[in-house]
Amino acid sequence: DSTEYWRLQMASKLTLIIVLYNNEANEVISLVKSVLAGTKIEVIIVNNGWVKNGSLLSRETQITNYIINRENMGFAKACNIGANIAKTRYLLFLNPDLVVEKKNFKNVLNFMNFMNKNSDFAAAGCKIINSDSSLQHSCGKYPTIPNIMLDRLPVINKLVKTELIRQNRFYLTEQEPDWICGAFMLARRDVFLKLGGFDEKYFMYGEDVDFCYRAKKAGYKIKYFPEAEIVHYDMGKSKARKRNKAINMRKGFTIFFRKYKSPFYCFIWETILKIEAFFRPELRQN
Repeated sequence: DSTEYWRLQMASKLTLIIVLYNNEANEVISLVKSVLAGTKIEVIIVNNGWVKNGSLLSRETQITNYIINRENMGFAKACNIGANIAKTRYLLFLNPDLVVEKKNFKNVLNFMNFMNKNSDFAAAGCKIINSDSSLQHSCGKYPTIPNIMLDRLPVINKLVKTELIRQNRFYLTEQEPDWICGAFMLARRDVFLKLGGFDEKYFMYGEDVDFCYRAKKAGYKIKYFPEAEIVHYDMGKSKARKRNKAINMRKGFTIFFRKYKSPFYCFIWETILKIEAFFRPELRQN
């Protein structure tokens, strides 16, 4: 029976790692149940904050480990906590605000089979779409000052249209990008731990790019599969959350550049941030 084979393969090889922060228990329960589909997969949930109706989680789902942190330690550190106690060959990092249909999640087995046959691949990701069916930027090239400005600064983005601006067609092609998104990242556990996991200097945003950078420097490859598709209901919709997301993304770029670029390059980047903050006070970092 192919379905039973699929379940056994999943159960023996895969650990789900989900990091929570101010989430609704029902959305997490829905995600876990949709992914498991009756399969006994190791599930590790690391809770960085308050969860509405949190008592439902253990009762309604087959969670292997439920870890509650006393404070918000950030996404990178919480993922590392889960990875260090996982017992399987592969780790699947999942954001709690995802919707994964069973037919798409079955492709994860194909991803694992691909990685079994190609030991030089450290991680794999898939197509991620927004709730309005638009495409998220779920893989890409390493950040640089030019592509950040072209991609992310609205005024420049509207005035200049070049190939540096990520196009939707980019995400329709199976490829080996520089990085894949940590919202849905399948990683080889031994490689993840050997490389030190996510760099915990990143509180949130940038840790996925940094991991992929270190993996490729160590001789591994990254894979992007567009045939599987998940929906990401980004919960950062309030003004406060949008502000925090924007600030943390900029902090992530700063950490990345300080690690891998020259002091002069960092000086240019940080000068740009100061100019931006002068005109947009809401983006002033603490």
